[in-house]
Amino acid sequence: MTREQYEISIATGYLQLGGFWEKSSHFGIAFFILLFPATLLVINSVSYFQGEPMPFELWEAGFVAVPSGLAYLLFVIQKRRLKFKVIQTTLKRDQIKAIIEKVAAQLEWKGAFTSAKVYEATTNPGFFSGSWGEQIKILLPDHQVWVNSICDLQKRSSVVSMGRNRENEQTIIEQINVAQQGIVANS
Repeated sequence: MTREQYEISIATGYLQLGGFWEKSSHFGIAFFILLFPATLLVINSVSYFQGEPMPFELWEAGFVAVPSGLAYLLFVIQKRRLKFKVIQTTLKRDQIKAIIEKVAAQLEWKGAFTSAKVYEATTNPGFFSGSWGEQIKILLPDHQVWVNSICDLQKRSSVVSMGRNRENEQTIIEQINVAQQGIVANS
C-alpha cells in the first residue's frame, strides 16, 4: 500500500485498490453481468442507426433490466466489502503489532508490516476451504486499528470467501478488545 493509498483510505474509510487490474478483479463480476445487456443494446443501436430499427420486445427489456439490477447489487456489495472495520484503542502500537503477529500465526497469514502503520497479508487456504485466498490490510492510525479482509485480488476472481474474510476481521477485533479489557482490569 502506497502512502497515498493509505491517506485516501483513512480519509474515505474504504480500502483503496491498486490499479486497473485490482479494480477489475474486485468489481469484475458486476461488469461481466453487464456484457449481455450491453451487447443487446449495441445490436439494437446499430440496427437503428443503419435505418433498419428492430422492434424492442418486452423480453428484451427484461433481459436488460434484470442483469443491470443484479450488476448494480453486486457492485454495491463489492464496494461495501472495501469498508474498513475501525476499532478505538488505548493500546500502544507495539502491543497491537504483537497481537497482529499472534493472530497472523494462528490463522496462517503470510504477511508483514510494510510500514510503521500498515500490515499486509495474504492467505493460501487449501483447495477444499471454499476460498482461493484472502488479502488482509490493517492500518494503524493514532489510537485506532482499521481492519479489512477481501478475496485475494492476485488470484482467481471470487465473490465468496465462505466466511473467511469475516473470521480474519473478527479475530483481530476480538483479540484487541481482549487485550484492552486486560489492561483496564489490571489498572
